[in-house]
Amino acid sequence: MYPLTHIYFARKVMGFLDDALLLGSIFPDMVTLCDIPWEESHRLGLILWPHFKKAAPPLVHFTQGIITHGIEPRGLDYYSDEQYGSYEKGYCFEKAKPLIEQVVEALRIPPENGWWKAHNFIEMGIELHIYERFPELQGKLFQAFQQQSLIDLLVSSLSPILVERNRPLNHCFSVFKQYIEKEEMDATLLAIRYERQINHRHNIESIDIAHCRDLIVKGQRLIETELEDFFEDVKIKIKPILEQMQ
Repeated sequence: MYPLTHIYFARKVMGFLDDALLLGSIFPDMVTLCDIPWEESHRLGLILWPHFKKAAPPLVHFTQGIITHGIEPRGLDYYSDEQYGSYEKGYCFEKAKPLIEQVVEALRIPPENGWWKAHNFIEMGIELHIYERFPELQGKLFQAFQQQSLIDLLVSSLSPILVERNRPLNHCFSVFKQYIEKEEMDATLLAIRYERQINHRHNIESIDIAHCRDLIVKGQRLIETELEDFFEDVKIKIKPILEQMQ
């Protein structure tokens, strides 16, 4: 899932949103910029909770945000990507099935990569849906990255635990901050951002922006009537885990 979606979901689960919880809710994706693999970064809640469960509130809230995001313990990305209910994979993969052929065409990629990339269009559709309902979350994301004293606390507390990584954690925060958009979000902006991502990760020079824009809108329509039911169900699954970890 994308940043505003994780921020929204963390607030839904925890019943509040402060800067520490917000930063924790996006940290598993942010920390991949420090060369921590996705599979490992999305399990950081298990590693960090024993260290921070009795720490100052910002560190507790930060770690709770990570837990709402990850795959172990089972957070939002587990149910969106890995497995949800009786589906073959996660929720976003299931909803992406009608888009696969069009995504292959729009991105100019091999068909075997179509389902994987199509689920990104459901995620972008969800992100657009969240932004349209809660545009203030984008401002809160920008605000959180201005809290340098909090970021310094997080970096100094996390670095001894993640000491073997190739890049310092402050690099993750500074690089991720550059990707935060201040302008209004729409499907075209998401498609342009996605082109940059595709170019960086797969060396694909260009994609069909207009087609991708339309696919993001289709992705939004595929989820908009049932998304809150999905979020509510995942919240119910996560709450007992967080309560047991108190």
